[in-house]
Amino acid sequence: MQTKFKFLVFLIAACATAYSGCFLWTPVKDEWQDFTAYFNTYYNGEHAFDEAMLDVKSSLKEYNISLLSGQQTTPFVISSNAKQDFDIAIEKASKVLQFYPNSGYTEDCLFMIGIGYYYEADNIRAGRKFIEEQSKYPDSRRFCEAQMYYGEIEVKNRNYRDGYDDLLKALVQAEKQDNSDVAAGTAGDLAEYFLMQTDTVTAAAYLDTAAAFSKNDEAAVYSCKAGDLFESLGNLKDARREYEAAWGDARDIRLRFYSRYFLARAERRNKQFYSSLSDLKYLRSDDKYFQYFPLIEYQRTEALYDSGEVSSAFSEFQRIDTAYSASEAATRSAFRLANMYLYKVGDYQNALKYYQKAASHVAVPVISERSRQMSTTLQEYSVDAYKLHLADSMYQRALSAASRNDSTIKHSQDEIDTLYEHAALAQQVLGGFFLFRLQFSDSAISHYLAIVSQFSKSKVYPSALYTLGEYYFSSGDTANAKNYLIKLINELPESGYTVSARSLLGMEQTVFEDSSQAGYDRAMNLENGNFHDSAVAVLKGLLKGKKSSLAPQILYAIGWIYENDLNVSDSAFVYYKKLATQYPVSDYSANVNPTIAGYEQAQRDSALARKHVEDSIANVSKSIASDSAKESALTRPHLKTASEDSTNQRGRTMDAGQFPKPDSLEAVRPSKPVTDSVALRRRQIGK
Repeated sequence: MQTKFKFLVFLIAACATAYSGCFLWTPVKDEWQDFTAYFNTYYNGEHAFDEAMLDVKSSLKEYNISLLSGQQTTPFVISSNAKQDFDIAIEKASKVLQFYPNSGYTEDCLFMIGIGYYYEADNIRAGRKFIEEQSKYPDSRRFCEAQMYYGEIEVKNRNYRDGYDDLLKALVQAEKQDNSDVAAGTAGDLAEYFLMQTDTVTAAAYLDTAAAFSKNDEAAVYSCKAGDLFESLGNLKDARREYEAAWGDARDIRLRFYSRYFLARAERRNKQFYSSLSDLKYLRSDDKYFQYFPLIEYQRTEALYDSGEVSSAFSEFQRIDTAYSASEAATRSAFRLANMYLYKVGDYQNALKYYQKAASHVAVPVISERSRQMSTTLQEYSVDAYKLHLADSMYQRALSAASRNDSTIKHSQDEIDTLYEHAALAQQVLGGFFLFRLQFSDSAISHYLAIVSQFSKSKVYPSALYTLGEYYFSSGDTANAKNYLIKLINELPESGYTVSARSLLGMEQTVFEDSSQAGYDRAMNLENGNFHDSAVAVLKGLLKGKKSSLAPQILYAIGWIYENDLNVSDSAFVYYKKLATQYPVSDYSANVNPTIAGYEQAQRDSALARKHVEDSIANVSKSIASDSAKESALTRPHLKTASEDSTNQRGRTMDAGQFPKPDSLEAVRPSKPVTDSVALRRRQIGK
């Protein structure tokens, strides 16, 4: 047989050669290219391509079932076997195009190469092949399929408009050609497109269309996805319709379970508890669904909870979490218990415990990840709550000591002011935590109200007023919103929050100039006229009452005058320290930090020197006889006093003239930290 076949081939070739100049040559040559292309190359490529597509179809089904169960969060990736087969198909098809360009397999090869690159995520080369396919074969049945794949690539590349147009055209063409496979795939792609655009209603409608063009398990997958979207929209009637359709189409045992399970869930959410429990009972009675019994019990417990049997449901969730540890049902039950403790009971400690349990399970990645986030959030809450308690306790203790004039725990006014700011800030942090992290608006508002009533002189006061106004405005309580926003505008017209408040109320914006500037300029004139005490008094007055945007510069100027004009290093240190504490990110703070460190080191050294003097005197006194006082005075070593010694220790005190006198009245903050250069330091206050 092989001999006859070879003879036939030889005869055809001979005839083709003999009649190379006649009209028969071209058809014979084309047939010969088809023959050699198929048996030498195309056959192997097509076989590899078919194997790859079977693998992809099977993997996609498994992937979609995992998505339905909530056990899949990563994008779809083909298997290594499919990639190997696609590589073979691409190689063989490329050879056909190279060596047999006139064969009848050119279109098929272009298509195989394009799809192979598409599933290997090489969108650039895949797109080129699909464009070539469409340009060379506009009347081909594969045209709409190539257009579908190219539309998908454009959407992935965020060319949404062009991608949408191509997908829509492909769907219309596929419907005309009665190409149900392409129509279903394109409708599914359009559903994904509209989900990206957050148009859930249209996405659900396209999934319903995809299901209509599909059958069996593929149709069941599309219907379940559509049902889930309808359920998320609260459209339980259409959700139920989709799940019932999926139950009728499904052949895979897993899809049959999930379609009926989701139907029971939709009925429960629609308060149809009898129907829901009936469907769950049906599933529970069939041993084919044995592996899903824990999940069925979980859904039955949800029905108990929604029907008002809260105590029974609570016990059942605990039982499921213990009895089916690490299962999907256990993960969901632990998460449910955590939410109940947090939002219903207000028990943050037990809520944290169950969030941590749910986070440790890997059965449902979406829930595990959410549980990890909530665990972190509640741990942060514990820290913030402790900080609030500590800051408030220290501030109240300082106030109490000041009112009693208790010298044992006496605080300076600067220390009390610092504790005041810390307590206000702690209230703001916890208020923001409740409002933005846990969405506990009532708890959040109580903290912001505490700031408004107890810390009206703090730096966070404007922010608290604006947050309250914005919250009430968004809640529809316009009266309360106006109350806080107008209070902010009237009391703090120069605050940055005032601009936002006026905008929220629709009021015309007013440009305010910081009134502290005029007072600061007056203080600098007094300082230049050597009225140093008066300059300090004016500057201190600027710090009282409302917060000034020049506060860091004012504190710096007071410290400079105390240090250089009045030669009172201790007072200079107090204001430099206040500057560094209250405005740690200010350029002025960066300038004085080295000086503060040096002063504090000098104070420590001075204390050590003082103790050394006292110890030395005590030792000498013990060794000298009571009747030789004169002699002991002559023999006692000379010891420096604390004040003498403190000026010569490492980490010296603030030398006079360390920050030079201002030579300009223009108040401009330095653009970079001051170096040891005296010329640069002279510009820090006045410039």
